[in-house]
Amino acid sequence: MKLTPSKERATNIFHSSAVMFVVLLCLAAGCDDGTAVKEADSGMATSLTTEDAPALPDASTANDDSESDASDQSDNATEASASPSDTPAESVSAEDTDGPADSEKTPPADSADDTDDPAAVTEAVPEKSQGTKLPEDFLEGSQTTSLNQQKTVLLDLTGKRILLKARVCLTEGLLEMLLCPHQTKEHESILSTKAAAFTVHTGLLALGCKEGQAARYDSENETYTPASGQIIDVFLHWADAEGKLHRERAQNWVRRSRQHYYQAEFKTLPKDLKLIPDGNLRYDDVNQYLFWYGPMSDDELTDCLKMSSDEKFQAAMRRFHKEGQEKPMVADWVFVGSGFYEDGDSAKQYLAEGGYMICVANFPMAMLDVSTPSDSNGTESLAYEAATEQLPPRDSEVMIELVPRQAKKAVNEKAAADEVTTEKTE
Repeated sequence: MKLTPSKERATNIFHSSAVMFVVLLCLAAGCDDGTAVKEADSGMATSLTTEDAPALPDASTANDDSESDASDQSDNATEASASPSDTPAESVSAEDTDGPADSEKTPPADSADDTDDPAAVTEAVPEKSQGTKLPEDFLEGSQTTSLNQQKTVLLDLTGKRILLKARVCLTEGLLEMLLCPHQTKEHESILSTKAAAFTVHTGLLALGCKEGQAARYDSENETYTPASGQIIDVFLHWADAEGKLHRERAQNWVRRSRQHYYQAEFKTLPKDLKLIPDGNLRYDDVNQYLFWYGPMSDDELTDCLKMSSDEKFQAAMRRFHKEGQEKPMVADWVFVGSGFYEDGDSAKQYLAEGGYMICVANFPMAMLDVSTPSDSNGTESLAYEAATEQLPPRDSEVMIELVPRQAKKAVNEKAAADEVTTEKTE
């Protein structure tokens, strides 16, 4: 029997509700796929409890009046002139108890975050801000389910992705995160969101994502184990000053840090070398090496090469210059899954709420982390910084798109199955 459009939508909504119900049962039990929830360091407790899990969407809130034709979506385009999804319009609002962390105060009743207006995609941009806004109809044509009352986390089961509303909070400096919850780590994160990390975690589980393990360093054996888990491709949607929409990989907004010391061993300095007092090029006579801080410009390289004709010295200066050039981030993000902490006097607390939502420095509390070594032990050791020239102004609205990457084996199997089906049809 062919379903009418209204009945078909209701069936899809029921399926979405069933998926979320199973996910929430797993989370409430503290497990995923029958495994125990990962334990965490007792000193890393944060403030969200398992009672903050989002409620199931109510099928009765479905919009039966909205229909549009489906069209293909480009997942790899670097720019987009339409909404992030071109599937039929259907937005189901789900009220939940998804509360902010202790450091994030509940907005007043008339706040834009509590309104039912879909145009209120992020917090209001200050009147004098240079930040850009996404168009009010940006989500028109997308088929999503809100996972929290603020409508900042949207689940797209059809498109197999999470849409997350955020804003630019930093455009220059060393980074520990790409994204943090509001009022946590804005001083070292490019983006912040008025959403609980736990809610995003729940959405990823609803898409079938598999958690991995946090990065580990064994100091005794001096071995490093990188963060593991399902790869999550992160895309950013934003509008420029002319209103043109862009969609690009989040790695484009991050680059390898250049704010550190570059050094070369010299037991004795070249006889013709005369260092400039208080200059950036200096010599450590205790450890016997020349050092330079930060990126070396072309003009600075030219000046340094004039200081000595010694071949070893000139090679060291060219190396300092080369190593200080901009190198974009190439590492993937993986779904580590963070963890829970329970001190015995309170309910379980989800560690990523402390700021560790999408990290670029390895943290055991990370929900998503980079798949390569990135030290978080101090400012000088941070591996990444903001690619300032690539970023829109502060307070700009950004829609983050999280797309779980299919395993290569699964992709190949699907392609083979599609090929067989095509041959039978022909």
